Amino acid sequence: MALQALASPHPAAADDKSAFIAPAGEALVVFIQNDRADREMSYLVFDPDRECVADVGGRQAEVVPMKPGKYTFYVSGHNTRRIELDLAAGRTYFVRLHSVDRYGMRIPAVTLVRRGTDSYKQVKTWLKGATVTHGSDDRCHGKPLKERQNRTQRRINEANADWNTGDEIYRAWYTLNKNDGLSATEAARL
Repeated sequence: MALQALASPHPAAADDKSAFIAPAGEALVVFIQNDRADREMSYLVFDPDRECVADVGGRQAEVVPMKPGKYTFYVSGHNTRRIELDLAAGRTYFVRLHSVDRYGMRIPAVTLVRRGTDSYKQVKTWLKGATVTHGSDDRCHGKPLKERQNRTQRRINEANADWNTGDEIYRAWYTLNKNDGLSATEAARL
C-alpha cells in the first residue's frame, strides 16, 4: 500500500486549524503526541507491509493524508498495538500516542478519538502546544522500516495475538469507524 504524503517545509503551530481540514476526496489521520512526560519518547506507526506511516515524538501532531478505505496499522513505542481504521473522504481522524504510569514506569498507550467518548472532547486540549508536521520525503512515509525484519515481524505477531485474544470491547477500543472522523466544519472549530 503506497501512502501519499504532502510536503511541508516548515512545521506549523496547531493553532492553524486549516492543517486539520481534509481535502476533497481524501481523509486525514492526525497522530498526536502531546504529553510533556513523553517528550523523549518516539512512536512509530507502520502498516502490515512494514512501511512507515509516521514517526511521532516531541509534542507533534503528524498529519497524514490517506485515501478513503480500511487500514490496519501498528503503533510501536516500547510495546506494539494494532489499530484498525475505516476512513471516509473529507473527514479527519485523530489518534493520541502517549504513556501512562504503571507500576512506577511509563507504559506507551494509544487512544483513538471516537465520537461519544471523553477522547473526542479532549482533541482541542491535546493539540494545544503541539507542532504540526506533514509527511515529506525526508520523513518515514511509505519507506521500509529501518529495523531488522524479524524484529518488526515479532512486533506484528504480538500485536495480532493481542487483537485476536481480545474481546469485542478491546477491538472496539482500537478501531476508528467512518463516523468518528471530524467534518471540515468540526475540524475548523478545534
